[in-house]
Amino acid sequence: MPRYGKIVVIRRNGSDGIVFPLTSTSCLFGRKTECDIRMRLPWVSNEHCRIDINENKEAILTNLSAANPTKLNGLCLEQPLALRHGDVLTIIDRSFRW
Repeated sequence: MPRYGKIVVIRRNGSDGIVFPLTSTSCLFGRKTECDIRMRLPWVSNEHCRIDINENKEAILTNLSAANPTKLNGLCLEQPLALRHGDVLTIIDRSFRW
């Protein structure tokens, strides 16, 4: 099984939490039961953001929420961007490290 990277939950105290290995070319974050990383917060969109692995094996983060945009390293994500090792994506008040 290929492994494209990992997504680490950042706990509120700043320490590492659960690790999600990315073994598929797509990872969907949101409230829907079909999401790969499900977040049960009312402010999170059904499909909030997605990480896709492109043909060059780059991880591309795309915001899917108009109401509460995904942040990348503290800045609102306005267009799909390639993730770099150590980047932090934030959905509402939950953060994850690539």
